[in-house]
Amino acid sequence: MQAGKRVGGYIYVHRDATALLPRAELQVFEIASALVGDVDWNVAKVSRNQVSFLIYEDFDQHAFPALLKAWTVSLSKNSLKETDYSRRNNPPILHRKELLLRPDDPRQPAFKAITRLAEEYGLFQESIGIGTRLAWNQRIEDAGLRVDGGLLMNAHSKPAVVERKKTAIIRPGLSAPVALMLNLGVLRTDFSLFDYGCGLGRDIEILLENGFEAFGWDPGHRPDGLRQRADIVNLGFVVNVIENRHERDETLLDAWSYADRGMVVSVMLMAKADVSGHRPHGDGFISSRSTFQKYYTQPELLEWVARTLGETAVSLGVGIVGVFRDKVLEQEALYVKRSRATALAAMLSVPAREHRLPTARRAEGLPERIPELLQSLWESALTLGRLPTASELDQVTSDGLAKARVSLRRALQACAALYDVSSLDEVAFARREDLLVHGALWLFPGATRYSALPPSLQRDIRHFYGSNQALLDEAATALKELRVSEMVTATFARAAASGAATVHNGVLRFSSKNEARLPAAIRIMVGCADIVAPGFSQCEALEVGPHPSKLKGFVCRDFEAPLPRIAEFLRVDLAKPHFSRHVVDDRVLYLKGRYMAAGDPATERQREIDNRLLTAGVVDEKGHGPKGRDLVVMLSRKG
Repeated sequence: MQAGKRVGGYIYVHRDATALLPRAELQVFEIASALVGDVDWNVAKVSRNQVSFLIYEDFDQHAFPALLKAWTVSLSKNSLKETDYSRRNNPPILHRKELLLRPDDPRQPAFKAITRLAEEYGLFQESIGIGTRLAWNQRIEDAGLRVDGGLLMNAHSKPAVVERKKTAIIRPGLSAPVALMLNLGVLRTDFSLFDYGCGLGRDIEILLENGFEAFGWDPGHRPDGLRQRADIVNLGFVVNVIENRHERDETLLDAWSYADRGMVVSVMLMAKADVSGHRPHGDGFISSRSTFQKYYTQPELLEWVARTLGETAVSLGVGIVGVFRDKVLEQEALYVKRSRATALAAMLSVPAREHRLPTARRAEGLPERIPELLQSLWESALTLGRLPTASELDQVTSDGLAKARVSLRRALQACAALYDVSSLDEVAFARREDLLVHGALWLFPGATRYSALPPSLQRDIRHFYGSNQALLDEAATALKELRVSEMVTATFARAAASGAATVHNGVLRFSSKNEARLPAAIRIMVGCADIVAPGFSQCEALEVGPHPSKLKGFVCRDFEAPLPRIAEFLRVDLAKPHFSRHVVDDRVLYLKGRYMAAGDPATERQREIDNRLLTAGVVDEKGHGPKGRDLVVMLSRKG
């Protein structure tokens, strides 16, 4: 790690970064420091035989601070010279402040943002005359810019006071992105987490209480927090509160520099935003509390993260994307995200069978001796859809069996007698379908190609398909069958029979949260649509048909309401492939019950509302109805 800006034979370095000077310059600096004594300075200008100790005005709070005073120590002449610039009309000024700092200094993103805007406007193209205040200020003015304290901005921009600290909130539990990381296996007990911009630090507290290695930093609430590399970085609801677009980019890049395996980025989505009472500012809004929010769409977030980092970004949840250096971890997370077996295993849990063990086995007493280990072992089996191998056991279970002197084979026999084995068959079928979906998406044009499969998937493929080629052959057949109307119609019928979807006029409707419950063919269609239109699977309400290659997804502002307002919808044509995005105003998602799963009390109540709208003629069978404001007028008249 190095710091400092080289100009001619000198290195300019901030006081906080002098330890990173090259060895020769560091030795000279230490000698000169002893000679100059106790003077106030913030930047050192170091050569092999001379050091100037410089004090610049408001280094942190001025975009281009002016030089106030200098103390120059010459080792060759054994002299000390003091120069006062504070009364000069045209003192030297400082550019590119970030180069003087340590690379891991938290001020880096803000300072880099200033430099990037200056470069964008060509302020550094001609180096003559820009080193002094008058010429530099004139160049800024000629470019249509102005300096406002520590900011460089458009001359016509209105000044705004932004209180970033106020965006931190008190949570009773984990934040949505951290909870999702745990569910997808992105964050594990043997992984460390750096919460970049941790706010009040509630996620860190909960993770530490549960045995995770977690630490965080926040410029407003934990400025002295630990900043170091970790397996996973959480950048949760940070970039959306930064009003400077260049600083957003630099913050993303800075956070990524700490990630060894991957990073999860979460923001507020435009479709969920309520901007009433907010005033536009830049590319976002300022609230009545003087906080800033930049709202994204899911595709916009994916594109921005990928473009800024030069890495593939993947959609993990609503307003949540991941970017991974560890491509095995990326595949595992995407597999779990689409997995029906994982959700099924969680639902089945580990209920014991009613009958007791046979007498001969009961004498062994394993259920009494090691009940927790057997439960853990069976949970592993349910997760895998098959009996685990020794290498797949977690360390606690493995060590526990060894300490109890119980072989894996004997423990599995005890599990088979203690638990309902038929539930394992159910998960095994789901796991096989999950692999089929995963394989079909590998083959779809435009899908990410990985150099190697995760070992866990390789074991599953061998167990359920025999070989990778056998899986790919079946996956290719599944893709071809999506073009056969009869096959698609039969799949629609199975989906409706599952209770997780409905079919009306040849269109299959379902909620994205119930996608994992649907047949493999439907999940393949949604996965392919996600490849064509990144973020498609995060739409709350999804439709397939009537043509089997065409899908539609609705993003709603308030999907939990009986009459959700549509913010936007996406159309995807898998045959071309092509997609289009449409932002709409004041449209309502009618007949919401058709997207909801059967058997839920909320579904029954919703379908009663839908039937009343149909009976009253407010909505037709295709779900077409009046705009929101017109519906309010109609209902007020009837009331």
